[in-house]
Amino acid sequence: MLTLALSLALLVVVILIIVRRRHLTLLMGLGSLIAALLAMLWLQDLGLLPGSQGPLTHTRPLTLDDSHR
Repeated sequence: MLTLALSLALLVVVILIIVRRRHLTLLMGLGSLIAALLAMLWLQDLGLLPGSQGPLTHTRPLTLDDSHR
């Protein structure tokens, strides 16, 4: 839900940048902040941030082959 809200907010900011062409510094800064938040959420979902669990986490479940180690 948060990802959807941030995606819509980023879309609105991009549309404002294209349509209004005013206050570009503020809008581009806001767009960069929203894009960074989206990237952090995406990396957390993948398990690539410290302390997060996901499909790309470096730890894997133990199998029968790991019992002899």
